[in-house]
Amino acid sequence: MSLIVIKNGHLIDPQTGLNGKRDILIDKGRIVKIAESISPPPGAEAIDVEGCVVCPSFTDIHVHFRDPGQTYKEDIFTGSRAAVAGGYTTVVCMPNTLPAIDEPSLVRYVIEKGEEAGLCRVLPAAAVTKGRKGKELTEMSLLKDAGAVYFTDDGAPVMDAHIMRKAMEFAGSIGSFVADHCEDLSLSSDGVAHEGEIAAALGLPPLPPEAEDTMIARDCVLSMHTGMPVHICHLSTKVGVEIITWAKAMGAKVSAEVTPHHLYLTDEEWLDFDCKAKVSPPLREHEDIEALRWALASGIIDIVATDHAPHAHQEKMAEHQHCPPGMIGLQFALPIVLELVRKDYFDLPRLVEVMSINPARKIGLNPPKIKEGETAEFTIFDPTESWEVNEETILSKSKNTPLLGRKLIGKVKYTFYGGKIVYRD
Repeated sequence: MSLIVIKNGHLIDPQTGLNGKRDILIDKGRIVKIAESISPPPGAEAIDVEGCVVCPSFTDIHVHFRDPGQTYKEDIFTGSRAAVAGGYTTVVCMPNTLPAIDEPSLVRYVIEKGEEAGLCRVLPAAAVTKGRKGKELTEMSLLKDAGAVYFTDDGAPVMDAHIMRKAMEFAGSIGSFVADHCEDLSLSSDGVAHEGEIAAALGLPPLPPEAEDTMIARDCVLSMHTGMPVHICHLSTKVGVEIITWAKAMGAKVSAEVTPHHLYLTDEEWLDFDCKAKVSPPLREHEDIEALRWALASGIIDIVATDHAPHAHQEKMAEHQHCPPGMIGLQFALPIVLELVRKDYFDLPRLVEVMSINPARKIGLNPPKIKEGETAEFTIFDPTESWEVNEETILSKSKNTPLLGRKLIGKVKYTFYGGKIVYRD
């Protein structure tokens, strides 16, 4: 339908200063009028969203859509479907595929598959090193020209500091950046769960927090000395928060993301020995979660990124040593971050910043705006609607989450992308 009127929504966009009840008129995919009250023109579809929030749609700079090579876990269509159900219209796919995304043709493959799906903007990150083996840098300029938005060996750290420094220098010189999976493999070894009381009580191989902290410190120091940017993936420790706070105060070009599961779940999820709790970095203790929440509120952490990591059911049923780490998250990010709003860690405009504006800008995009003349690209959600996480409500191909059977509060009702409704609850 060409004409759509969104009625009675609470519009929030820190970029335009919107924070109040307004109507929106959309004509041929473009926002043509925002006013306190708009009477639907003849033939228009009127959508009453009383009690809902309308905000710029979300960007997730860290997802795994498993294509190429492991589409039995997820594919770009099913991942896109889950994304728009979570309010996302831009996602960045990680390069730990089979083969790794380390050649321009593979970068273009991901972009083209996303365009075929047509639900949201699907962009690839490319590998830092060839084959993600940590030995030889990829052809970063060619990969960037093909459409890679940044560089990471995610799922594996860049262990060699000299290679990491060269990668940061080269990526920075071409207007990009490196994002690191911070894990010192000599410390993490065969660890499964956070080193603490839970792992000790259950006899699970411990994964000490310093395996993450030491690599964060290394990358921050490299950034400070080179003057080049570095992005810390899935920050999970209280000490990591302190290191990044120090690095930013010293002028290092460091940014950081946090996942919804590290803001919400603790290592107590292991108490029933369910390997759906296995994730890398591991779920931490309550004091780590509290540090992460306040760091997100204060601006030390810049971005919420889901690290959406689908796995097949049989893979997550394996013994904890052999089970792959990771859990899905695209549909759960909004309700989890909304809980922090309800608990007064921060307000709704800050939610929009960390889920929409900051991540889009980080990858060089202009964030969606709710403004007359702009293409309609926003999400509408009910902040009070309760819904159950189950195999029917999960739109991802995989269902690997400890949240199965639980109720969450906050539900996306509509997602607009390219001027069209791509998700309707």
